[in-house]
Amino acid sequence: MVEREELNAAAMAIYEKVAEPALEALRRANMTSSDIDQIELIGGGVRIPMVLEKLEQALERKDLGVHLNGDEAMCFGSAFIASNSSSSFKVKSVLLTQHPDYDVHLKISPTKADEAVSEEDQ
Repeated sequence: MVEREELNAAAMAIYEKVAEPALEALRRANMTSSDIDQIELIGGGVRIPMVLEKLEQALERKDLGVHLNGDEAMCFGSAFIASNSSSSFKVKSVLLTQHPDYDVHLKISPTKADEAVSEEDQ
């Protein structure tokens, strides 16, 4: 058994980095957390109180939304996309449609270039 205090002490270096991606996204968008009306968290980190605490501190929010079942939402989304892409399954297509009025371009890069991992490193 690992006590919560022992886990927090062992993982503190990781906890301190939890908010970095969100803060970097805000910086790149020339925004602050006060420009955001709502924040909804998904993923396993919502089950760790210290993760929520660090995000609340960094984003200056008293309440972060955890209304969605993030695991379920991601599983359903993945299943729908996989079923539409598969030639092995005979299922009715579940369509995901988006029609934004603008082009969407996505570039993923590490917030710290020296911490980047390439396929060869894995």
